[in-house]
Amino acid sequence: MRFKAPTPFLSRPVRVCGIQYGLRPVKDFAAFAEQVENYVDVGDDYDADVIVFPELLAVQLLSCLARGFAPADAMRRLAEQFNDEFEGLFLGLSRKYDRIIVAGTHPRFVDGKLQNVASIFVPGHGPIHQPKLHLTPTERNVWQFEPGQEIHILETDFGRMGVSICYDVQFPEVARIQAEQGIQLLVVPYLTDDRRGYTRVTTCARARAVENQIYVITAGMVGSLPLITDLTAQYAQSGVYTPSDFPFPMDGIATEAAPNSEMVLVGDIDLAILDQTRARGSVLNHQDAAEDGLHVSFDGRICVHHLPWLNREPVPTPFVG
Repeated sequence: MRFKAPTPFLSRPVRVCGIQYGLRPVKDFAAFAEQVENYVDVGDDYDADVIVFPELLAVQLLSCLARGFAPADAMRRLAEQFNDEFEGLFLGLSRKYDRIIVAGTHPRFVDGKLQNVASIFVPGHGPIHQPKLHLTPTERNVWQFEPGQEIHILETDFGRMGVSICYDVQFPEVARIQAEQGIQLLVVPYLTDDRRGYTRVTTCARARAVENQIYVITAGMVGSLPLITDLTAQYAQSGVYTPSDFPFPMDGIATEAAPNSEMVLVGDIDLAILDQTRARGSVLNHQDAAEDGLHVSFDGRICVHHLPWLNREPVPTPFVG
């Protein structure tokens, strides 16, 4: 019997850039905007398709406010005073540099409720707002955020991606729902103040990559805001994680940043390798999950956004697995 070569897959390369952001006091919004744009400019120099900032990026602006507010009041003031400027900044940067930017998260009022929201900016489109679904005790009791009830799926010209904010990635049901909606790239902005928190987020992010046969990129915060409660120290080691199978690195780590150092992480991934692995890998998690009958229900809304990146064309390079 003559051997039949496997059907080739077309390469679908994506370059991701995680900003391991250095938290430090700034005197005004202009100084914040300058620091942010410096990082976006670096991502642009590396020709990154997706640039990811950490969770609660906007808390740096607390250093612009008068001291003495209770933590919950401070978060509300951030949402009231800086939301329009924050979104305007990232809309402009996404358009100027022609990049998809996940702007970490920021406090935002949604139907009168204060939520921790990740805003995603795609050139030529308005922002997509992914709220955090699960809240830590600090977020719930100290900052007094309220959980969101929406899962957003972004369909770009390279494929589908989703965002899972820090604590959310520790719940496998969220990523399972996103995978059932077709995502192949999961973005995880996070903020943790010690190595234990970082370990929880990273261990679970790597598990989600294996369970769903997807890529996961994490971006964490380092540095501190002196004398501001709960923001006096951060710990991060951002990374790009893969399934653990032959086409990928043996340990499932495509690349990682240096621990607790301000820096930019850049990694190349190829979504066609996921297609190959899902079709004929050593294990078939994605396929078997679709057939095992253990589907996850969600009481909130699932929103799929078709957001072609109009200025870019996919690269039809043959890839033979």
